Amino acid sequence: MDIVTKLTDASWIGVPASEYAAGTKAGPIRNEAAYFRCRFDLSEAEDTRLTLSISAHSRYRLWVNGEPILSGPCKGDRWRHYYETVDVSDLLCSGENVLAVKVVSYSPYEAQPQGSGGPFSVTTSAAGPCLIVSGLASSASGDVTADIATGKKNAVPWEAMLGRAVEWEPYRGTAFLGPMERVNGALLPHGWNKPASGSERAAEADEALWIVPDVKWRANGRPYGLIPPFPLQERPIPLLYERERRFRSEMPAGRDVTPRGSFGRGLFEPLVVPPNSVRAVVLDAGELTTGYVSLRTRGGAGSQIRLKYAESYSRKSAKGFPEKGNRDDAVHYELLGHEDVYRPAGGDETYEPFWFRTFRFLRLEVMTGSEPVVVHPPEYRETGYPLEVVSTVRTSADWTGPLWDVSVRTLQRCMHETYEDCPYYEQLQYIMDTRLQILFTYRTSGDPRLARKAIEDFGASLLPEGIIQARYPSMEPQVIPVFALHWIFMVEDYVWQTGDMELPVRCRPVIDSILSWYERKRGEQGLVERLGYWEFFDWVKEWDDLQGSPRATLYGPSANHNAAYICGLKAAARLSRLTGRVETALEYERRAAETAGALHMLCWSEEKGLYREGPEWEQYSQHSQVWAVLAELVEGEDAAALMDRMLAEQGLLSCSYAMSYYLFRALEKAGRYDRTEELWRPWRELLKLGLTTWPEDPFMQRSDCHAWGALPLYEFTNGLLGVRPELPGWEAIRIEPQCLSLREAEGRVITPKGLVEVQWEKKEGKYSISGTAPVTVPVTLVMPDGTVRSIPGGGEFTFS
Repeated sequence: MDIVTKLTDASWIGVPASEYAAGTKAGPIRNEAAYFRCRFDLSEAEDTRLTLSISAHSRYRLWVNGEPILSGPCKGDRWRHYYETVDVSDLLCSGENVLAVKVVSYSPYEAQPQGSGGPFSVTTSAAGPCLIVSGLASSASGDVTADIATGKKNAVPWEAMLGRAVEWEPYRGTAFLGPMERVNGALLPHGWNKPASGSERAAEADEALWIVPDVKWRANGRPYGLIPPFPLQERPIPLLYERERRFRSEMPAGRDVTPRGSFGRGLFEPLVVPPNSVRAVVLDAGELTTGYVSLRTRGGAGSQIRLKYAESYSRKSAKGFPEKGNRDDAVHYELLGHEDVYRPAGGDETYEPFWFRTFRFLRLEVMTGSEPVVVHPPEYRETGYPLEVVSTVRTSADWTGPLWDVSVRTLQRCMHETYEDCPYYEQLQYIMDTRLQILFTYRTSGDPRLARKAIEDFGASLLPEGIIQARYPSMEPQVIPVFALHWIFMVEDYVWQTGDMELPVRCRPVIDSILSWYERKRGEQGLVERLGYWEFFDWVKEWDDLQGSPRATLYGPSANHNAAYICGLKAAARLSRLTGRVETALEYERRAAETAGALHMLCWSEEKGLYREGPEWEQYSQHSQVWAVLAELVEGEDAAALMDRMLAEQGLLSCSYAMSYYLFRALEKAGRYDRTEELWRPWRELLKLGLTTWPEDPFMQRSDCHAWGALPLYEFTNGLLGVRPELPGWEAIRIEPQCLSLREAEGRVITPKGLVEVQWEKKEGKYSISGTAPVTVPVTLVMPDGTVRSIPGGGEFTFS
């Protein structure tokens, strides 16, 4: 039985195999670009409606009458191939219309050296560049004026052309993103995506290259339950936004000795480079961003233009990652990074790399041959997930505002079709990173859609042995065992945010499988050990030689891994109770208690008053104390005393700022949240370096944009304003501000029930608080002295 989608009446089309044989590098097993278009006439476009549904292998970019619309498909996997639906009615015109799609199929991961195929996060096969489109152009009266379904009889015919202009070159530093482009402008089909009446027209030689595509497969279903090459599902998240932006300024030459060029005051004048010359110019976007760079040129046959993208100024280092100082210091540092190369054909041309790029700085180097070239100021179309930031926070401290703003930008840059660890180096969705990014999303916008997709993505990554993958979707499988526990935390977070029980019920088999996998790792001492794969826990300098794995893992059980396992068991028990599995909850609680007893007995040091890293390894870290509190090995005054000793003890291995969320939670759980104010120092110090987004960590600083550092988005709303759910789905709300040393704070926090607004002030020993909460939602208000006020019906409140 067919699965009904909006593409049911269409078929996949592709470039005939004979076209590959005619090329100098034959075969669709390598990266290939192909162009598809259909042209149809409309006598009257004003009242014509056209909604397209579209997908491709591996990726596509869509234009309507020369206007860029979107890129896709949304990242899926072998069992979920997504398609987009978009209304393009407003872009239609009377006369000829052109729907144009560029498709790039990346080679399968196993077929090419690392970095030579596509981005690791894009699922590929050996199918080559394929396209499927469906849609009916209809008048106001409902008459169909054009059926543009691919592979359908009596529909508007589609044309195809194999790309010949692009060669892909790997760049080792960002191999996870696939190769960069080397483009021969003379082989590009300029003007191919516009009506013939447009300002740019396809050359007659190009017209001769367009051919009839092959019809490959029906859209949906196969006989006898066979799974089709691309099992189609509608995109589950909104379309990414695209916003036209301009660069803000030019940077000084600094250490760059190449002769300088300039786009003039305001970056509005073209750069004219004479024959046999070299010019360079560095543009600053003003902030780290993600977007499609667009470069217009005129003339310059025989020229070469290099576009280098960089997060910051830096210099090479023996550590393997660039050494960085102030991010816009052109005097002591230079621009290092990956680059595209474009060679103009000599006409009026526009070049845009197929994949969006991440950058703050763009360096253009123009080298001419015997002809001059005119280069117009580059522009870019910023792109990302349409995160609508609703929550706001303002305090009496001058440091909270900048930390909030940088955090918002960091989160935005790490959200596209999935959450991403970093947009510049990997663009991969990792569980630990994603759990925090989801919490920050809930706090700023309340939007659960990308979170739900992430939960489903990781659930779909389950391996036969019972553990899920650490990053997904990814063509290169990877397992970090503790990340599977963070996924369980992610599912529980979703319940508290949405109150939805349907998704957690579907996740139960995977949760059971993860915890069963862990139980099989229990050793003779009653603790899990020898987990295998990558036993990463946190980026700690003293664990660098083990790539972030606690040294205790070399000798036996790790206190950190076992405490996290206890937390996973307890989270699974709570989820089981919420979804009606009481017996399962009891089983998980029994395992947690057994593991906790063994962990305390084997790792507690009476002499130090701290938990050691493992039974076989006498080392101490903040991590073991934090996770002991989170796992409830100690509670109440004992937990508070443990946190005080941890902060006072010299020489403990420190939590990275990526682990700070858990450090803050342990302090909160122990009643020591007032100690968190001193812990904001790393963020405040980073601001002095000219960063516009938070780096991966304050010390290594490989990536300048890593959203697990956007912790202020959670702490300022949950802590300083004190707004948090008291029941799943925010069916009841708790407001318990943490004043720290601040005099006042105010702001609003988005919840599924509506906005919560809070204003509080400390003045001359008195405390006052006021605000509003969603009407009919019960509110518990906790004052700094512990006084509790109940507001059963929500609404406005004022107390002193």
